[in-house]
Amino acid sequence: MPKVTPSHPPLSGKILVVEDNPAFAKQICGILMRTRSRYEVISCPTGKEALDVLDQPRVRLNLALVDLGLPDMSGLEVIRAVRRRFDEVPILVISVITSERSLLEAIRAGARGYILKGEADDALSKSIEDVLAGNYPISPLLARTLFKMAGSPDGQEDSQEFGLSPRELETLTLLSRGHSYKDVAQLMNIGLSTVQSNVRGLYRKLEVNSQTQAITRARESGLIP
Repeated sequence: MPKVTPSHPPLSGKILVVEDNPAFAKQICGILMRTRSRYEVISCPTGKEALDVLDQPRVRLNLALVDLGLPDMSGLEVIRAVRRRFDEVPILVISVITSERSLLEAIRAGARGYILKGEADDALSKSIEDVLAGNYPISPLLARTLFKMAGSPDGQEDSQEFGLSPRELETLTLLSRGHSYKDVAQLMNIGLSTVQSNVRGLYRKLEVNSQTQAITRARESGLIP
């Protein structure tokens, strides 16, 4: 069942946090507790639990923070579900996925901001306050991507479609940043064997034989920076 983080009155509303990594979920909850307003945090480690929360008739949200690389479904499904239930609730993506396709799909699904994991707590806190204030926060690296997409002749992303799953793309992104398989397993809260399975899938779909080749091809195709 979703975990509700206890708060003390007066409360300013509820925030849905959909994040499967316990350490990062705890970090986000800590940031929210330090904001100028007080919120009740509903923390869900899976997409299904988030959808169950949204199915409750009495639930009212002020904000949804969603990771795209969930273990049971794409975070895009959660974003669409939030948007169907609440027309005006701001949705902020917090993810390691940097592909043009994911960014564009998140915006189309209803996200009003997209922040990369790894940013400092102060930057994350400011982004949360910005989206609550009606602004559209985006990480600088992704802002460059948006300008690139806007400047293309047809307004579409340039990256080749390889059919990578969100978890495979998250694995590749972390490996491209120099993390070991063990690091990736800890950061994604998955087993080492799952990381290895994701890598095998990457090699097959990208038609490469090594990690270096996979990263190079992904960068050349615009999948990762």
